[in-house]
Amino acid sequence: MDESIAMQIAKINTNIRGVYGRRRTALLALCIQYSAKALQLFRVRQRGRAFWNNQTYTAMNTVFSNPYITTDVVGFFLSHLVEYGVYLELANNRKHEALWPIVKELEDEFLEKVERLMAA
Repeated sequence: MDESIAMQIAKINTNIRGVYGRRRTALLALCIQYSAKALQLFRVRQRGRAFWNNQTYTAMNTVFSNPYITTDVVGFFLSHLVEYGVYLELANNRKHEALWPIVKELEDEFLEKVERLMAA
């Protein structure tokens, strides 16, 4: 193979890795932003007792959110650290469900931004 062709291929590979790396970093930043946004929405609403009555505040204070990014998947989640978190979410026909509705509320806006980043 001609040396100049090999150099051009190397430059193209470097450019592809650079674009992919910047895009991946931007996606992770977006996931971090929406992870924080979801947790903030939960905390503000639960301070007003929107979901359940805080008896010890343990459940409220231990809800957490994290971003995640893998080769094929990007996103964020909200989760309980208390064992009875499943009960809080699912009991009484999901009457006091808190976490899933917040994630669903942010879903369309988040996915729209992901699509814009991937198209750039």
